[in-house]
Amino acid sequence: MKKIVGVIAVALLLAACGNGEKRLFKQAQLATSKGNYTQAMQLYSRLIKQDPQNASAYANRGILWERLPFKDAKERAKNRAYAEQDYLKAIELNPNIPETYNNLGALYIDMGRYSQAVYQLTDAIIRKPNYFTALMNRAIAYSKMGRSADALADFNSAFKIRQDEPLLFLNRGLTYFSLGKYELAADDYTYLISLTPDDARPYLERARAFIKMGYPSNAYADLEEAVTIKPTYALAYYYMGDLMYRKGETDYALGLLVKSKELASQYVPTYDLMGDMLAVEDPVAATANYLVAKKLDPANAAKYERKIQLMRTEAGRERVLAERFFPKENN
Repeated sequence: MKKIVGVIAVALLLAACGNGEKRLFKQAQLATSKGNYTQAMQLYSRLIKQDPQNASAYANRGILWERLPFKDAKERAKNRAYAEQDYLKAIELNPNIPETYNNLGALYIDMGRYSQAVYQLTDAIIRKPNYFTALMNRAIAYSKMGRSADALADFNSAFKIRQDEPLLFLNRGLTYFSLGKYELAADDYTYLISLTPDDARPYLERARAFIKMGYPSNAYADLEEAVTIKPTYALAYYYMGDLMYRKGETDYALGLLVKSKELASQYVPTYDLMGDMLAVEDPVAATANYLVAKKLDPANAAKYERKIQLMRTEAGRERVLAERFFPKENN
């Protein structure tokens, strides 16, 4: 299952201005702090008109382009393009501010341009070697590119600088998990729970690690804690259903998956899992679940169509069940 790797933090630049522009700069920063992004944008634009060489004004306006509300994907893309232009102009005017490279790199991550993100974030780190945010962002970019070892190296460098940032432990735990280092992942989630005890996600992530480590009871206990904190946590019910089925509690497992579907009706793996659970006992219901999965996930339509065809014979139904729950015996 693909996991979202954290949230990118973009730091607002603080900059010194000339005599006449200092007041406008402070007003723009105040408007930004109050969430008045349109007003702040106007103030920075006035400042740029008065002082076209003010790199920090361009950099801060770039941040605002990213924060402005948008009505659709087209407008969001336009705002990001304007942000990119402002960041590039800021770098052209003053190539020595690491925050600008960080912010441009973070923007490129949001745009899915990960190689460019790494390039900009590396420039930020060259200029500021202990730049925690840039190290975190570059690690995220590496993760998005599938370069888990590089991501882990950056997360470990960030850890040497700060040990109080929850996103570090969430993201490093996800990276350890992707590398198959489940015990280290669980350790990071355990520490994360100590930092954010009222957050449900660390419990779910530690449960996933426990499942891989062969500790289903520990995993289930964590999932129960997750839904206690967040009763609408559909993904937790999904994993609970899987664990209960493997324990032989079929009816209870199906009830948990129904709950998961009620909370997240577009989440394809739940339909796939429920179909596999029902394959032998109720192939008609299993087929109905596969049809929904096929509709929601056309990119993997062939996978679900294969299962639909296998529902036609007893041997096919048993094969589907074995592939999901007894893969070693099925090989």
